[in-house]
Amino acid sequence: MKKLILLGLFLITASISAQESINQYKYIVVPKKFDFLKEPNQYRVNTFTKFLFEKNGFTAIYDDNQPQDLRMNPCLGLIANIEDHSNLFSTKLNITLKNCQGLIVYTSEEGKSKIKEYEGAYQDAIKDAFVSVRGLNYHYTPAENNVALLPASAQAPVAQVPVAAQAPTTAVQAPVAQVPAKVVEVATANAVDQVTEVLYAQPTANGFQLVDSSPKVIYKLTKTTQPNYFLIQGGNGFVYQKDGRWIAEYYEGQTLKQEVLNIKF
Repeated sequence: MKKLILLGLFLITASISAQESINQYKYIVVPKKFDFLKEPNQYRVNTFTKFLFEKNGFTAIYDDNQPQDLRMNPCLGLIANIEDHSNLFSTKLNITLKNCQGLIVYTSEEGKSKIKEYEGAYQDAIKDAFVSVRGLNYHYTPAENNVALLPASAQAPVAQVPVAAQAPTTAVQAPVAQVPAKVVEVATANAVDQVTEVLYAQPTANGFQLVDSSPKVIYKLTKTTQPNYFLIQGGNGFVYQKDGRWIAEYYEGQTLKQEVLNIKF
């Protein structure tokens, strides 16, 4: 009896944790074609999946029709996928949601169907899997303390920096004179834009480290599923490219700061 109570408490805690995690994301991105299908929207699986997300309170969009804030900050959305575990006797599916780092943050309970016809079977199994999705009681709540889930303030004015030329990444070059810092107050946020000295990008196992001419490691960056968009390791922020410039956004205490980086790859 005690074990059953502990198991029940564990399941309740896990459910609350999943709900809090999912609530931080503004969009569900539904691809036009899932990997287990041969054609886009085959058996109307994609349109039916998008419909069920919307029915359960999510803002679901197709991957080729993303709003501007999601294009600027891919970490605002979760990518929906369907994993097919069907056999000869029944259709079995799970719905998964991946974040911008390619990590699965949610997997639904397995949906099942014994309908023989493909379209009916897939839709019946998806509907069954959505029972657990509905149990999340999703309600979008912006993650104020996680800058990686906030819209990038890329439209704020930033100081112009020439696009850095290509340079070898295996060795640090001779010392480079530091570019004088130019500070610009941003009226729309408690942040500053600052031009920094040249930083050299050195490849790591999962991204890059940016070093100055000392050499000293200034940032360690982790790759995401989006090109030219990196998370700052050990920091509450990210680095992305816009209009040929590399921009770092991060929190320093309660202040959101923005920095234009002069990076040589």
